[in-house]
Amino acid sequence: MAEIQNVDKTEQGKTFAAIDLGSNSFHLTLAKFEHENIQIQGVLKHRIQLAAGLNKYNKLSKESIERSVECLKLYGQRLQGIPPQRVKALATYSLRKAKNSREFLREAEKALGYAIEIISGTEEARLIYSGVAHYEASKEKLLVIDIGGGSTEFATGKGFITELLDSLQMGCVSFSTRFFPDGDIKKSGFKRAVTAARLEIVSIEDLYLREGWDEVIGTSGTIESIFYLLKERNWIDDVITADALKKLKKEFLQAGKVENLNLTGTSQNRREIITSGLAILIGIFKSLKLEAMRISDAALREGILFELLGRSHNEDIRDKAIQGLRDRFHVNVNQARRVGNTAKKIFKMVKKDWELDKKEYRQLLRWASTVHEVGMALNYSHQQKHGEYIIRATDISGFSIQRKNQLALLVRANRRKFPLGLFDVLEHEDERIKLIRLARILRLAVLLNHRRRDGIKIPQCIEVENRPHVNIESEQGKDSMSLFFPKHFLKEMTLVAADLEQEKQFLNKVGFTLDYC
Repeated sequence: MAEIQNVDKTEQGKTFAAIDLGSNSFHLTLAKFEHENIQIQGVLKHRIQLAAGLNKYNKLSKESIERSVECLKLYGQRLQGIPPQRVKALATYSLRKAKNSREFLREAEKALGYAIEIISGTEEARLIYSGVAHYEASKEKLLVIDIGGGSTEFATGKGFITELLDSLQMGCVSFSTRFFPDGDIKKSGFKRAVTAARLEIVSIEDLYLREGWDEVIGTSGTIESIFYLLKERNWIDDVITADALKKLKKEFLQAGKVENLNLTGTSQNRREIITSGLAILIGIFKSLKLEAMRISDAALREGILFELLGRSHNEDIRDKAIQGLRDRFHVNVNQARRVGNTAKKIFKMVKKDWELDKKEYRQLLRWASTVHEVGMALNYSHQQKHGEYIIRATDISGFSIQRKNQLALLVRANRRKFPLGLFDVLEHEDERIKLIRLARILRLAVLLNHRRRDGIKIPQCIEVENRPHVNIESEQGKDSMSLFFPKHFLKEMTLVAADLEQEKQFLNKVGFTLDYC
């Protein structure tokens, strides 16, 4: 495993926790950072099979939610006393797909005692790659593959830098239900499962074959279980091969049913889905013309742990991702800087009264300031709407779906009419109030920088000769804001005065107060 460099020494010996709410199983991994490495302290695993709990309307069954809640209550007991910044719980395919994910999260977060984030498929692939890259410390170009319960992730990269990231809707739980009902293993069902897998892979096949790789690594339970089955039969040494997979397929077809298979050492949880996992893996080998695959002990949970350590010592991949989004859509860097600086200073003035002291609020405001004009790449007059769409539709490394939606709301609300109704989608009232307050700060920062110039003597919430150009006051627990300008300022800066009057009217229409003099 690669050593972890430059981690704050105060993190030595502290416990970190990663929770993976997978489509097949839930996992809790406890670890400590010691001697420049992550040391695993304990692992809990429970079979939940969320993917099997999705009905034809993509709604999770009551039973699957209850199983999940009971499991998370147990995990919550093990996590007691660990600060939230050292705990990360991520949900994957089944929660991405579930229409009632908000209902699930409401009960699940209460049981766990910590926030649960739903991540996109590409973000899942990135974290899996990160876990493998840190553990393998390989200098080769890698293709990493993880067959999960509801989806299969693919990633290529070299060192810690990813190149391709994809998530396909094929998983061992969903394929088991479709092609091997009641544990029946029929030739026709196996053929259809392999074909279905290859049809999914068609969308990425040519790109990956052109990109190429030096070594293929498989991760997680399904591929590991297949590896050990092949090893027990003395069909392989250290890598999975295409020939060995053909032999295993033949054995499975001869058995006819899962209960007739010789699966010594394979857990009951894995037995029921191993056939579909084998079919998917054979489809991958055929489509990507693989000759061999080595396995790794690392996967999503290890990627989460490394991400937590990175954030603990100011190496947050989300900052780089936001900068990448800014550059991709040619956002004016200087204007983003001006708005960001103003927003930061307004934030300092109101954070106590508006209860915005948490680091996550500062970060969210900073990111929104950086990309608030991203929509201008499409159209000026409706830039805030285009910006919201771009952020929701773009994969941003390190961002959960919930966090990305929060960022999109701030960008949507940065100008023109205040879209108060859009904030109703937020599940928690406290979260809704705080995000509205952040939006108001961003709006004021944008307004005060309409002239888009440095060095202009306009209110920047900065001190000049120990006297602020503008003082901003807020009331504790109330969504009111008062601005006090130097004498004669508004008479001289008529455009600023006009902008403030318009903003006051926009806010009054949705019940907020903005006073200035």
